[in-house]
Amino acid sequence: MHTETPQVRVVVDAVTKRYGKSPRKALDNVSLDIEAGEMLAILGPSGSGKTTLLSVLAGLETTDSGRLRFGEDDVTDVPAERRNVAVVFQSSMLYPHLSLRRSIGFALRLQKVAEAEITARIDEVAGWLRIAHLLDRKPHEVSGGERQRAAIAKALVSRPALLLMDEPFSAVDAQLRRQLRTELVKLHKEFGTTTVFITHDQEEAMGIADRVAVMRDGRLVQVSEPLELYRRPTSAWLADFVSVQPFNLVGVRHRGGGILEAFGGDVVLSAPRSGLPEEFDLGIAPEHVTLRPADGSELRIYTREVFGGQLKYTVRTPHGDEIVAVSGEENALAVDTPVEVAVDWRRALAFGADGARLDIDLDGEIARVP
Repeated sequence: MHTETPQVRVVVDAVTKRYGKSPRKALDNVSLDIEAGEMLAILGPSGSGKTTLLSVLAGLETTDSGRLRFGEDDVTDVPAERRNVAVVFQSSMLYPHLSLRRSIGFALRLQKVAEAEITARIDEVAGWLRIAHLLDRKPHEVSGGERQRAAIAKALVSRPALLLMDEPFSAVDAQLRRQLRTELVKLHKEFGTTTVFITHDQEEAMGIADRVAVMRDGRLVQVSEPLELYRRPTSAWLADFVSVQPFNLVGVRHRGGGILEAFGGDVVLSAPRSGLPEEFDLGIAPEHVTLRPADGSELRIYTREVFGGQLKYTVRTPHGDEIVAVSGEENALAVDTPVEVAVDWRRALAFGADGARLDIDLDGEIARVP
């Protein structure tokens, strides 16, 4: 077990950042507490401010207001080279004329670390990243995934207090990206370095992080553990954004007695409780919708997509509205099959006209949509 890597708690306190004279704030009063040894994913669409936040943490950008603390130290005005921070970017940032071993150990040599110590550190991280047999090769002689492993080794070998990763796997194919993510989780468990991982990939963020911080328009909209974020998003936008499959957001009218009318009456739902608003948006993840064959139903399967052992269905109503469902292969249904739809009310969410989640308990038994 590796025990020498430092860990630091990072506090971002009301940080604001603009670029030039733009009225738009790249970071808008952002406050965030990152625990020592935590793997925090910062998730958001393009332009949300996540890379700006990483640059501020690294010392590559200054702030307009607010403070940064690493442990007990205020580092707001401390230059990047004195923060003990390492950054892994989308491209590997290796030296093309040097071997991987020389690239990985380059910064340590500048710091006058003894050669024996440099060799020991490189061998340690290279072994964990499974690139020990490639250390004498140059970057162009190895694959993209191996270059990114070397870039991570280059960052870890200096034993940073804070490791920042800016979409490091975005340039590799999907299968390799999943493999590298798994390796990163194992590596973090071994080294325990406080890590901030920037991504726009929901699956990536939810899969690797202890907590996920979601950004939108320069602001933090929710910071939660992955399952809490998935189960209790604070808004309809967030529920849709963190869902791997298209999120079902359906406007419903309460007719009384727990009866909900959707899609202008094409679908009627029997909710487990009656004390509901007259109108609200019902949010249901596709994996919480179940389809069953039903002769005579006006709801029909319009499309079917296969993802390994899972199938994704689009169900159409008579007037062309759609519901998305995901289920296992054991209950495979064909396109054009008439179906009834079952909603798991234990996982259903309610949202108001402004998109904010309503504090309504929809929990109850599974109810069918006729």
